Amino acid sequence: MTDDRRDPLPVVPSLSVREDAPESQEGRAEQGPAPADLAERAAPPVPAPSGEGLSAAEVARLTGAGEDAAAADRDLNRAEGVDPDSSES
Repeated sequence: MTDDRRDPLPVVPSLSVREDAPESQEGRAEQGPAPADLAERAAPPVPAPSGEGLSAAEVARLTGAGEDAAAADRDLNRAEGVDPDSSES
């Protein structure tokens, strides 16, 4: 048998229901103006591509391994209209 008793939530005396609050406060969030010094700011650094490929272990970690992963990959290829049994790439 499980114990369904839970500690009560703490009461925050400063919280209350506002009677004057509108039923719906729908509005649109819009983008504000750009900073005044945007043109003078330096672009953030972007790392250059390393040119190195992933190792087999990294690929397996990303895609999964085993028969289940291979079967799922084949099913996805078929769903996308690609014949996984063809030798064309």
